[in-house]
Amino acid sequence: MTSVYKKEVWNEYAMNFLAVTPSKMLELNKAVASLAYGEVCDFGCGAAKIAPFVLDNAKVTGYTGIDSSTEMVKLARWHLMHFPEKPSQVIQEYLEVINKANIYQKEDGFDFGLSINSYYAWDQPEAILTRIYHTLKSNGRFVLVTPNQQLDMEAMLPEARRELVANPYFEGFVDQNRSISENNKAHLVDMDMLVEQVRGVGFKIVEVNQQFYDRGLNFLVLSH
Repeated sequence: MTSVYKKEVWNEYAMNFLAVTPSKMLELNKAVASLAYGEVCDFGCGAAKIAPFVLDNAKVTGYTGIDSSTEMVKLARWHLMHFPEKPSQVIQEYLEVINKANIYQKEDGFDFGLSINSYYAWDQPEAILTRIYHTLKSNGRFVLVTPNQQLDMEAMLPEARRELVANPYFEGFVDQNRSISENNKAHLVDMDMLVEQVRGVGFKIVEVNQQFYDRGLNFLVLSH
């Protein structure tokens, strides 16, 4: 459905993505997971790398991941099998068509939503943000994290290589990230534009910062 990236990109990236976690990514995942509570939905979950940290949060009661990639969903479900202590599920679906009826059976929706490094690949960001808004409870929270034009992957690469050079998936991870980052259709928006978009669909701003990835990520905490 999306035209920013072909679906094959995410299927090919899936195993490398799950297998390789640089410390900067781990730090980000832990920070987002620490904010979660109640029933959590991960919009564009990929291989659900953040899920173990979300489920380890005592305030969280369950996790739902949503992704359109068949391989990402397959690996996410395998991944979650290793963390069975709380209810979890992964749904294969396009974010463009999600609603409470097809991803969550309770009428009041999710307590908490998150989306990490997925926005840049959305064909219609404002339409998807609206979909997400309507899947959350009236007092729900949403954390949106997405790259901006300050992201310098090459500058972060030496540290990641020192950490992960022995990982057999590392070079594939690097090559695929380079390819993904070179797509000039990707939505690498500045903070002001992103704030305008989320406010336009109804979200209220709780906090914004650019403290991760050497200021290369926009990090927004939003309320319904």
